[in-house]
Amino acid sequence: LVALYPDPKSGYPPKYARDSIPELTKYPDGQTLPTPKGGVDYAPGEMLGSMSGELGLRKFLEAQGHSLVVMAEKDGEAFDKELEDAEIVISQPFWPAYITAERIAKAPKLKMAITAGIGADHVDLEAACKAGISGTGGTFCNSIS
Repeated sequence: LVALYPDPKSGYPPKYARDSIPELTKYPDGQTLPTPKGGVDYAPGEMLGSMSGELGLRKFLEAQGHSLVVMAEKDGEAFDKELEDAEIVISQPFWPAYITAERIAKAPKLKMAITAGIGADHVDLEAACKAGISGTGGTFCNSIS
């Protein structure tokens, strides 16, 4: 389950500041970047952090037999209904889906809460630990994508 920004109502700008994005082969500390089997279904430099971009995950996850639910609504009943069956939830630091103790109690299959960026202040860490839910962030993923 992924909570992402809605697509811009007036469409994406015709030119981005990062149109000539460099090809990355490693993190600044020298660690190699993950390389998904089967490639990716987006072009480098595309906007992936909104609804239509789906973080570039759909092709990869579905090829592995998983389903991907992407929604902009993160605070209401529709999100809570999807969370009941979710094993992983991903949200963004500036568009967080708050994973509260109440939500954790209603999500028996939840195994991981991921922040596509840095920070974990939108996850009730104590409740997550008690429920055996791991939390992680994607350092650098919100700065270069």
